[in-house]
Amino acid sequence: MGKLPERFCLDRHERKTIEERRRKERDARLTNRLSALLWLADGQSREQVAQLLGVNPKTIKNWLKLYLRGGLEALCTLQYQGDRGELSKKQAEELKKEVETGRFRCAAQAQKWIEESFNVTYTINGVRKLLDRLGCTYHKTSAFLFKANRDKQQEHLAEYERDRQKVNEGWRRYFIDGVHPLWGMEVLYCCWLLCGQRFEVGVGGGRNRLNILGAFCPDDYEYLDRRYTTQNLNAASIIELFQLMMERHPGTKKFRLYLDNARYQHAKLMWEWIAKTKAEKGVVFDLKHLPPYSPNLNLIERLWKFLRKKALQTWHPTFEAMQEAVAKVLDNLGDYKEELRTLMTERFRLAPEMPKLVLGDQPK
Repeated sequence: MGKLPERFCLDRHERKTIEERRRKERDARLTNRLSALLWLADGQSREQVAQLLGVNPKTIKNWLKLYLRGGLEALCTLQYQGDRGELSKKQAEELKKEVETGRFRCAAQAQKWIEESFNVTYTINGVRKLLDRLGCTYHKTSAFLFKANRDKQQEHLAEYERDRQKVNEGWRRYFIDGVHPLWGMEVLYCCWLLCGQRFEVGVGGGRNRLNILGAFCPDDYEYLDRRYTTQNLNAASIIELFQLMMERHPGTKKFRLYLDNARYQHAKLMWEWIAKTKAEKGVVFDLKHLPPYSPNLNLIERLWKFLRKKALQTWHPTFEAMQEAVAKVLDNLGDYKEELRTLMTERFRLAPEMPKLVLGDQPK
């Protein structure tokens, strides 16, 4: 708005409304704002009113602007947003499309683009507020394996949907994968800190590694695993996991297993054991290997991220303490039922057809 009037005046009705509002108001911050209006209308200067309330004269000026622009509603709304900005609806949509490209690494870049594109100037803080109003957030980009084949992933998911019907035919389905927590090397995490503060977390604890081969059933959320501290995962490990499945479900004759392409999951020893088990016990282990470079299609990968968040982003003084933290989570997944209910859904994200921007192609 333009220049403030030299003298602020209130008619009889306005004064009565403000006095009534001040009498009922319980928030001292709003009471001060209402009192400032009344004192200004009585002829006191902004400097005098500021001195009475113990604030800066500029604050009194801003309160007066709020009232003249938006009335009592604006004045009595803390953190009032005021003018929604100088961009038209069409310009705002253009800005949102530009944000979608991921080109703005900081608010200053968006500020410069707005000025060059629309000849509209914002402060850095104003740009942040504008982007927030447009539904934009500042967060990390998402990674994907560029060698992933989207068509093969779609074919896999189509077959997966058909497999879901086999549950009613006596099949049990599991997603299988290995994870390898390394003591003292997965401690770093994100958190809110004071501006300029350094919060140092100790890392590094030798080469002690816990090797876990896990299986997760999407139908009843059963979790099984084999854990090792002195040996790597191999064909014997996956055979032990298969044996555990049979022990837990002696009446089940068909297991459908979704797993990646780790070398030990193609081992000759494993296939020989599967054939022998089918011939002697009539139990079928039907392996469905995921398309290459497709961890996004392996449901248990989400469980490993959950495990890191719950158990590994804390310093453990010993390797044994880390193992206990891991066991506390994996052996008690029922305690996290609500979190897992929304996390472990059978909805999968496909690899993008093509990245919109690749390294080296960013706009200048």
